[in-house]
Amino acid sequence: MSSFQRLGGAAPTLASPPAATLRGRRYGEDRLHLLVRDPRRLFATWEVSASLASRAAAIASAAGAPIRYQLRVELAAAKEGAVRETLTHDLPDAVGGEAWYVALTRSGGAARALLGLDLPSGFHTLLASRWAAIPPDGPCAEEGDWPIDAAAAAWLAREAERQRAALGVRLPSSATRYLTAPPPSKP
Repeated sequence: MSSFQRLGGAAPTLASPPAATLRGRRYGEDRLHLLVRDPRRLFATWEVSASLASRAAAIASAAGAPIRYQLRVELAAAKEGAVRETLTHDLPDAVGGEAWYVALTRSGGAARALLGLDLPSGFHTLLASRWAAIPPDGPCAEEGDWPIDAAAAAWLAREAERQRAALGVRLPSSATRYLTAPPPSKP
């Protein structure tokens, strides 16, 4: 007996959920996404369709090996650069599971995830994510001017001139504004 029957009412008929803009748009489509949680941790999420799972089973069977899914995270100094390190995680079941947190050995650079099969002949990639930029642990160590191209430098010069013309005076530097500011009052 259900709690609705105990209360004297009939069990309500469940209506189908309302159509959401994102619900079902990509369901059943193979995908792998890599999200940066912080400078030392990534989150990989994926969806493996039934057709990809059966294709993976056929690949493993042809290699004479069991189906062993693996998540690999490639780390590089820059997006699509030379891979400097690969982190490997064996997945109990990539079809039943759909996410994994990855701890990084160092921050900065870029990373991408690969989901595939660990075969005796080597790793066979099934899905690959886009490259994701990983922030550094602290502020940028570079000092001085940032490297910009000629078009950006010209835009900055025009914008500074426009602001000067609008105010009618020369804009002081941030150091000048800091040094000439009155000291804060003490309560």
